[in-house]
Amino acid sequence: MAATKQVRVGIAGIGFMGVTHYGAFGKIPGAKVVAIADNDPKKQAGDWTGIRGNFGSGGGKVDLSNTKVFESYQEMAKDPDIDLIDLCLPTPLHKKAAVHCLKAGKHVLVEKPIALNLEDASSMIKASKKSGSHLFVGHVLRFFPEYRYLKKVYDEGKYGKLLAAHFRRMIAKPNWSGGENWFSDPKKTGGATLDLHIHDADFILHLLGEPKSVESRGVPAGHGMFDYLTNQYHYGKKGPIVSCEGGWIATAALPFEQSYEVYFEEASIFFNSSTQPVTIYKPDGKKEKARLPKEDGFYAELKAIIDPLKKGEEPQDLLGTSARRSLALCLAEQKSAKTGKPVKLG
Repeated sequence: MAATKQVRVGIAGIGFMGVTHYGAFGKIPGAKVVAIADNDPKKQAGDWTGIRGNFGSGGGKVDLSNTKVFESYQEMAKDPDIDLIDLCLPTPLHKKAAVHCLKAGKHVLVEKPIALNLEDASSMIKASKKSGSHLFVGHVLRFFPEYRYLKKVYDEGKYGKLLAAHFRRMIAKPNWSGGENWFSDPKKTGGATLDLHIHDADFILHLLGEPKSVESRGVPAGHGMFDYLTNQYHYGKKGPIVSCEGGWIATAALPFEQSYEVYFEEASIFFNSSTQPVTIYKPDGKKEKARLPKEDGFYAELKAIIDPLKKGEEPQDLLGTSARRSLALCLAEQKSAKTGKPVKLG
């Protein structure tokens, strides 16, 4: 890979995540959004006021006078002045769009999950290898300051052996996608398992590696999908006790919540996005707030993609192969919940 002063980015799909990425790319040295693609004339004109999601504010109005505007990712992929295409499109479109852009010689970023099944994920990875361009998947949770902190103290062994951990992610069912609201169809989202809970599944793999097996129970959403899952990850007799729950069965009045409780030999660390910053409970009975990384999660995520591309180095994070493993774990969880039996991994 050749080094470059600037990575030129095109964003396809101006929805909640497209707007979020647009803002984050604008803060990263060496990255520039040079094009957007969307079939909505209002969005093409820079009026993003109607866009909303489960956090943050709307998109506002954006000056696109110095930005190329396309109606589709297919048109965008023809532009020789774009290095990376950020596909912020509904999950069912990931395979077709990613393969198309990779074949056109572009690096590609898709949002999580990489796909709805392992076959499509494998096709995307194969297209990346064949083209020589990189496939990235936006598993942003590992870059959120609260989770980066946890990964750091675990890797350093700062508080001794990890004994047990529980992760949680809850929200009301999404209703902000507009139009047909594709979120309402579990066949298009993979249900809460693949659209929401996969954040924590990916982080658990990022933190601890693959468990030997998983045992799950869930609230069905139809079509073999689930609106809520509780999972027990088995890391063997000497491994930590790890569990996770997540879903979108909360009523609308309840806020989005992500949290963890982690027990080391020499400290207990709690975090709840609604009620508690990352807090360290010490053996001497004292407690303290953790000093977290200052970088915003989306900024840190996209910077991890831009920096190696800019330097001409091989990227090490957010690769499609890693995202496929996260998808495989979630599909194993669904299988366990459907059969009522543990599912082996590896």
